[in-house]
Amino acid sequence: MPITLGPHTLTPPVLLAPLAGITDLPFRRLVARFGAGLVVSEMVASEEVVRARPEARARAELGLGEQAT
Repeated sequence: MPITLGPHTLTPPVLLAPLAGITDLPFRRLVARFGAGLVVSEMVASEEVVRARPEARARAELGLGEQAT
């Protein structure tokens, strides 16, 4: 049974939760390769983004073939 989030339908209904220190780009790619319907980056503090810290950008980086929703 698919999951619907707004205009997006996720099939299969498997989601990767945002886990600090876990959901980096290589792990997201691995989970997506195994068929997850949605993968997300780990949470990034807004202050880190505002201060343009490179670590924050790296944590939120989209890989090739990923897209923001």
